[in-house]
Amino acid sequence: MYKGWMDAVVQTYRADGVRGLQRGLSLGIMREVCFNAVRIGLLEPVTDSVHTLSAASGLANQASPPSPPERLAAGLTCGALGGCCVNPVEILKTRFQASGGLTGFQHSYQWPLSALTQLLRDEGVSGAFKGVGVSTLRGILGPGSQVFAYGEFKREAIARGADGGHVLTHILCALASASVSVACVNPVDVTRTRLYNAPPGRYSSGVDAAWQVIASGEGVGSFYKGALTHFLRLGPHMVLVFAILEQMKKLRAK
Repeated sequence: MYKGWMDAVVQTYRADGVRGLQRGLSLGIMREVCFNAVRIGLLEPVTDSVHTLSAASGLANQASPPSPPERLAAGLTCGALGGCCVNPVEILKTRFQASGGLTGFQHSYQWPLSALTQLLRDEGVSGAFKGVGVSTLRGILGPGSQVFAYGEFKREAIARGADGGHVLTHILCALASASVSVACVNPVDVTRTRLYNAPPGRYSSGVDAAWQVIASGEGVGSFYKGALTHFLRLGPHMVLVFAILEQMKKLRAK
């Protein structure tokens, strides 16, 4: 067992070196590419579609910009779609990163492609989408809230006199949106990690996995295990994503 995130880093490094700390890197990159292609790439067209539907229903004026509820609905929809699409990659990434004999149930995977083949052979398509409900919920609560929170923080910053085109505004709003995401999604991440890495039959569902975390005596606070590490990963990631996205918007406008 680990005493904290620093202890986890030290033990992993002692056992497997730098390679152990980078375990599952290729799957992590694949996950980010696929997930962000859906949740960010589809955001504007989905937002436009939601606004058009609202206008057609008499709930909004087509000539006005999308409202905060419409932007929120679009962000949650894109997050849900992304979470559903990358579920098989999430399972493999979790199992690769947990391998090495230090934590949890061990899966004998060697390479990502062979791991996917083995997953489908041993557990079928249903196994590749085990926990898809939890993954979809994570996409709604986390990345869905990130995009919405970033937009709202940026609008509030501009209203208070900040320069909406300045990179510092983008950085601060991105970090703020990351904190919102961690607060929303860390409990789902704890549940999902245990569900993904469990042997077949260990949990009947994500709800069962969450309940067993509480019933085992770990308490509700255990759902925020690793929250600081989560923010240290997500904060810089959000800064890069939104800073690059803002620059791409400027280029497109030209």
